[in-house]
Amino acid sequence: MKTKPKISNAKPARSSKPASIVHHQTIVVATVKRKPDEIQCKDLAKFLSDLVKEIKMNALFDPIAIHGKFGFTGIVGIVTSHIAFHYFDDGQTLHFDVYSCKKYNLRALMNFLNRYWQIEKADVLFIKRDEGPSEERFSYRDNKLTKE
Repeated sequence: MKTKPKISNAKPARSSKPASIVHHQTIVVATVKRKPDEIQCKDLAKFLSDLVKEIKMNALFDPIAIHGKFGFTGIVGIVTSHIAFHYFDDGQTLHFDVYSCKKYNLRALMNFLNRYWQIEKADVLFIKRDEGPSEERFSYRDNKLTKE
């Protein structure tokens, strides 16, 4: 007696890396005009929350912002990775990092950072980890992002 072939409803195996996934990271080191006495942790938490929306991400948890010995630190987990920063009172220096497996607009990110922090000058490193890694360098001055 012949048996009928079985029909499977199983979905095809997924690739370990979907076509739409990226590994982009932006690292910003900036001198800013915002002074330490103008900063409050609740405002920083709102800044992070608003930034998540600005770059069209979804938060994993509520932003955390603290004031420590040398300045402020903040972090928010996003579905695709994280956003974090350290602001040092001495020198009014901002060290900022976004890592995501979803594309985001670098210009929109920098303009948003500028609205809150009032950037005097910034060096920006944009890393594409999914491409080797490869990197692009930018400067941000006078509200303009310029590739170097």
